[in-house]
Amino acid sequence: MKNKLHYFMMLFCISIFANAQLSPTTFSTKNLIANTGDQPYRMTSGDFNSDGHIDLIVTTYGDNTIELYSNDGTGSFSLHSSLTNTLDGITNIKLAQINTSTDSHIDIVACSYNNDKVVWFANDAAGGGTFGTEQVLPFTVNGASGLAIGTIDAGATNDIAVSALDDNTIVWFSNDGTGTFTGPNTIDNTLTSPDAITLVNLNPGPGPGTDSDLDIIAATGQFASTNVVEIFRNNGAGVFTKDASSVGTGLDWITQASPVDYDGDANLDIIVAAPDFVIGSGALFWFEDTGAGFTQTTITTSLGNPAMARMEDLDADGLKDLIVVNGAVDVPGDDLIWFKNNGSGSFGSEQVIDATQSQIYVFEVADFDNDTFLDIATSDYNLDQLNWFENLTYFLSIDDEDKDAFGIYPNPSSDKLNFRSTSSEDFNVSVFNMLGKKVMESTNNVNSSLNISTLESGIYILKLNDFNKAYKFIKQ
Repeated sequence: MKNKLHYFMMLFCISIFANAQLSPTTFSTKNLIANTGDQPYRMTSGDFNSDGHIDLIVTTYGDNTIELYSNDGTGSFSLHSSLTNTLDGITNIKLAQINTSTDSHIDIVACSYNNDKVVWFANDAAGGGTFGTEQVLPFTVNGASGLAIGTIDAGATNDIAVSALDDNTIVWFSNDGTGTFTGPNTIDNTLTSPDAITLVNLNPGPGPGTDSDLDIIAATGQFASTNVVEIFRNNGAGVFTKDASSVGTGLDWITQASPVDYDGDANLDIIVAAPDFVIGSGALFWFEDTGAGFTQTTITTSLGNPAMARMEDLDADGLKDLIVVNGAVDVPGDDLIWFKNNGSGSFGSEQVIDATQSQIYVFEVADFDNDTFLDIATSDYNLDQLNWFENLTYFLSIDDEDKDAFGIYPNPSSDKLNFRSTSSEDFNVSVFNMLGKKVMESTNNVNSSLNISTLESGIYILKLNDFNKAYKFIKQ
């Protein structure tokens, strides 16, 4: 019942947004969250303190810090804590539920290259973001680099997969639900320097040959033009078989190989970031699943060393746009860009978000300020900064569309909304929260105000019932 209710609320909100007009999508200039430890290399996002807001965690390769930044819901971040750890050369971090037999809160998993460790930190019983002491998996992973978490075997708990870059193996560890792991179980020992790995179901169906098992996309990380991207199929019990044909071969240093539906045909494609080891020589590729193998296409960008790409719907049109960052150090030019998705694999021209950073290997996309639009956070490896860029898309008021027809003011407001209109006739308004629940209904005219003083602070949608239009306002 809960799932059905959530589904209908989502449809309701989508219906409201579809009737509202949106401003062009632009982004703010860089907002510095913090100066981090040396060489922030990996980051992840999620609500680690259960307050309903998306927080950030960044790790540093040079100082070996795990820094937790809590979000107050407006995009204002503060250092929540820094986790004491024994890692040396932190190469990856993930948020996941590990001790599910005890609670359902998000825990932290990390690994390190220099001292070959995989560790996890348990969240407190209330999920408040107070993490326990480091728990080290009692296994050596020689050159631990890539990290992926999901249910690998037939159980219901989150297992851990790790690439051992110096051991030329990819292994996984089975979780019993308490955070006690067994293994290692070998996924592959044929690749040279396996690095980036992703767990994904490559056979979701419907149709013959479908399953619910998590497979692996793996890429090697050699500083040479000999890298490959491979697929390993899971039989459901954690036994993997490599596909007969590679996704891609002869590639420069790869930092990412991720599943996407690039062309909107519902087939799972793969996007590969190969920043290379020479400044200006990197490339971004799209590998299309044709059903009989993969075809390789270069995605043209201004970035000399694209290090990561993601597809997310930045302009709220229902299509996932392309976001790319530059892994080059101290090179004048663009650092963070995006391309509008026009559908069917067609994208608009490159749009620059920022050109003031130096060497970005990773970024996160989430609604950090709770305005319904996706923002972007980056970690600057060379400048030791954690930053975010606010998505400035907003719902146009009727006043924006027709200054003589209608307007609401002030916005934001703490107590009342006033109306401006050329008509003196009454109109019906309804107010909904961001879950789609109606919280207020009223009949107003240009000479009356809407009392919103009893609403909790937050973002709401005001719908003009007589005109089938909707507008966002903020209650302070």
